[in-house]
Amino acid sequence: MELKKTIDSRSNDTSVSQKLKQQDTINHLISALQTTIILDELVPLFSNELLKAVDHSGVIFENPELGIVFQHGSRTNHSCEYSLTIENNSLGKLTFMRRQRFTESELNTIEQFLSVLLYPLKNTLLYSQAIQFAHTDPLTGVLNRSTLRSVFQKEVSLTKRHHSDLSLIMLDLDFFKTVNDRYGHCAGDTALKDVTQCIEKTLRESDYIFRLGGEEFAILLNDTDLKGAELIAERLRTAIESLSILHDDTQFQLTASMGITQYKENDSLGVIMSRSDNALYKAKDSGRNKVVCA
Repeated sequence: MELKKTIDSRSNDTSVSQKLKQQDTINHLISALQTTIILDELVPLFSNELLKAVDHSGVIFENPELGIVFQHGSRTNHSCEYSLTIENNSLGKLTFMRRQRFTESELNTIEQFLSVLLYPLKNTLLYSQAIQFAHTDPLTGVLNRSTLRSVFQKEVSLTKRHHSDLSLIMLDLDFFKTVNDRYGHCAGDTALKDVTQCIEKTLRESDYIFRLGGEEFAILLNDTDLKGAELIAERLRTAIESLSILHDDTQFQLTASMGITQYKENDSLGVIMSRSDNALYKAKDSGRNKVVCA
């Protein structure tokens, strides 16, 4: 009986020790997750803390509503996937990967870690959403005017570093006021969204689209000289002209005028926009539905 008691006592001590060690790990994780609200930092941080308890090669976080797909580490054969929710709100999906299957014990540990992640992840996504709303146009989903300066400065730095070209297109929809007057503002909103999608499909993923306000857009084309910008603008003009816009039972079409220019050394944003604007006015004055180079 004494031997059995001793064995039980040792077993309980080990269990308590393991629980205390696990609690220390969880406490450390809680503290670590409070150090950032940036998703690109939070997911790697969580993964690195989890590595101390469960071996894995990488993680993927996805949130379709915010258009987020973030991978840390590498993809491998086996995976386990968790849909994360808090207070009936979906936070997204987190997938863990490695070369061999996860054991039940490891899955339990992952789930304990995930329970700690939920609230920090929720705060991080709220922050990401706030940043996204601050930088994007709510109607069309493209970047807004306030973001143009910072993106332009970043692209100029890359242009100088790589000795590449940078061009700007100023685009304005022709007679857009007529659309609002004739078909209503809801039809005008539909037209703006359809035109934006047309622009996105025509351009490269690396190009930047900004809605400046109303029916006016600016497009930054990296690694593109004036000749290339003219070809892209002409292709864009044709695509918009061919676009059939349907709102309720009404179908109509639009055209666009564009002014383009190429970045010159030490151009400020104001200077390059002024040049492109002047070219746009010439396109308007000479009959619209045209591309004019500055």
